[in-house]
Amino acid sequence: MKTSQLLLLSVTLLAVAGVANVSGAQPDDVTIQYVNPEKFTDFSIYGRDYRWSASYFANEISRDLRPMLKRKFPGSMLTLRFTDIDLAGSSRTSRRGGRDVGVVRGEMTPARMSFDFLFQDGTGRTLTKGSTRITDTSHHSSLLGSQSGSEPLFYEKRMLEKWLKSVRAS
Repeated sequence: MKTSQLLLLSVTLLAVAGVANVSGAQPDDVTIQYVNPEKFTDFSIYGRDYRWSASYFANEISRDLRPMLKRKFPGSMLTLRFTDIDLAGSSRTSRRGGRDVGVVRGEMTPARMSFDFLFQDGTGRTLTKGSTRITDTSHHSSLLGSQSGSEPLFYEKRMLEKWLKSVRAS
């Protein structure tokens, strides 16, 4: 069985249990977990189901946050346990050519995320932990035509980076 098939099978089994822990990161990195991702407000990336979206999101977010985490908290581990995700854009879909297509009209809806977080040092000692809800308050319409605004998970990555910059160890 290919590695990607094994990862998808693992995600599926964990999602059925109610909590999915999906990450290609090493133990000293970023770990992404989900609590009932099938119930998230809007968690369909490229029109795919929550299982595929969970794996894709975990890989993209882990890869994006890893360098900043290493600079800010060297040798630390970060666990993000998402309880809700509402991706930027419209959650309304339209059926076109047998596929669900996201439709954005006028202003984009902002990205929103609710999650618990845990920072640990290399020995497993808790540096800081908590729960938060973040919302992207930037003006999306000015970025609709820009290249960076069209990157996958651009707004979600940007708001998580901003959040990580604001975190202080206890």
